[in-house]
Order: sequence, then structure tokens, then C-alpha cells
Amino acid sequence: MIKKLSVFLVVLCVFLGCSKDLHVQIPSYIQINDYHVKTSNTQGTSNQNFTDMLVYANGQIYGTYPLGAKIPVLTSGPTSFIIRGVVRMNGLDLLRADYEVMKGCDTIINVTPGQVTNIKPVFEYFTTAQFDWIDGFGSSATDSCSGSSCGALEASYTGHTETATTYSPGFGGTGYCLALRPNDTIYASVRSKFAVGLPAGGVGVYMELNYQSNVIIQVYISGDGGVTQTDCGGIYPSATWAKMYLNLTEQVSTLQSQSGYIIYFVASYDGNSNDQALIDNIKIVTAAP
Repeated sequence: MIKKLSVFLVVLCVFLGCSKDLHVQIPSYIQINDYHVKTSNTQGTSNQNFTDMLVYANGQIYGTYPLGAKIPVLTSGPTSFIIRGVVRMNGLDLLRADYEVMKGCDTIINVTPGQVTNIKPVFEYFTTAQFDWIDGFGSSATDSCSGSSCGALEASYTGHTETATTYSPGFGGTGYCLALRPNDTIYASVRSKFAVGLPAGGVGVYMELNYQSNVIIQVYISGDGGVTQTDCGGIYPSATWAKMYLNLTEQVSTLQSQSGYIIYFVASYDGNSNDQALIDNIKIVTAAP
């Protein structure tokens, strides 16, 4: 009898303990379908391609979510949010990261459990970000990249300037851009006319550009005036204008050039007489050392 009573009391305690608090907190939701980027007239294009958003609420990280997703947060009422734009570095999903040189959107938003609040965050570069190179290719045309309208680039092969020309329209349907046109005898290559000074020691160094291409574009960097070139990665074809981010931090920190860096863009012939790579809005941005 005592044994049965003991078992009954244990079962009763377990039941009461399990049913003490069945309350589950209902999350509030935010949704980000779009964003705005502010730039000054010294920072080049405002175009960015944030594929995801990294979200903090009241100091707690809630993770990374694709643009347009409903994001649950366990808060209600006025909530302090920090939202950071995430990019595909080097064009790879595996290298998605919040963009180091761009400030997060810091804002207070009133949220309600069970309801969705739409947010359009505003992003801008950190004031400490350095713009070491900006080339938007201007608004007037010339026959080859040795002309001023190709900005700070020149054809690598002086005898084959036909492989590097200007093209209209550029990104956004306006102005001009660079056109690389390889053929069956030679690939198309341009390089910066001057050496770009960049910080080493692990400081973040990033290249941005817009492109439209039916061939692979290869990017190289040289720390010895062009004698040797280090591969910075390839840019895969895109039938429409796209945005590319390249992380140059490792290459720059390894080379540690004291005289600056020459940047190369190369497009190889792919067997099509219409092979062409269009490039616009090149910039190299570095984080604060």
C-alpha cells in the first residue's frame, strides 16, 4: 500500500510540475523587403546588393535572414534594432558576410506580438571608411581605354586597344562603361594607370563593381609594378547588370607592397565573336585601420 501511494505521489508531482507553466511567448515579426543606401558625392554609386539582413534586437543577435523574410523577435513595444546588410563576397553563398565598411541601421521600432512590422532600413558607409579608388567612367565616349573617359584604366596591350573600349549605355542605362572584347587571337586586359595605395596588416580591403558579361572576368593585383600578378578571383557571366564584391584583404596583407598596387581586369575569349564584358562603377573601399 505504501509503495502504491509513493508511486501515486511521484506521478502527481511530475504531472503538476510539467503543467505548472504552459505559457509560450508569442514573437513579434519584422519584415524587410527593401532598403535605401546614402552616399556622398565622394563615395561613388549608392548601388548595393544586400541579399540578407543580420538582425540584432535589444542587444541580442537573432541571426541572418534573406531579404523579404518574416523575422521573429521575442520583444514587444519599443525595441532597439541594429540591422546590417549582408553581401555575397567573391560571388559565393558560402562567403556571405555583413559588409564591414557599411554602418548598420540603428533604430527604435515599436513591435507587437503576433503582428508583422515592415521596415525599410537606411545604410551608409562608416565615416572612417577610405575610398582608395573610384572609377565611374564619366559621361563622354572615346575609342579606346587610353582616353580620359576610361578613367583610371588603360589597355594592357598597347597594340590591341580594340579589345578595350568604352561602351554606352553604362550601368543604369546612362553614361558610359568599360567594354572588354577578347577575340580569337588575344584576350582583353586593362590595368590601372597608377598604383593604388592600400593598407596591409589585415585591414579590410574590398572591391565593388557593376558588370554585365557573357565571359568570365578575372581580377589580378600586382605589388611590384606588374612583374608578377596575384589572382583575386573570377567573376562569372551575368546576362543582366549585377553587383560584385571582392575581398582583397588576404592578397594585400600577403604582398605588403610599399609602392602601391596595380589592378588588372582580364576577359578571355570563349569562342563567340560577340564575347564582351562590361564593367562600371569600380571602387576599392578599406575599413578603418
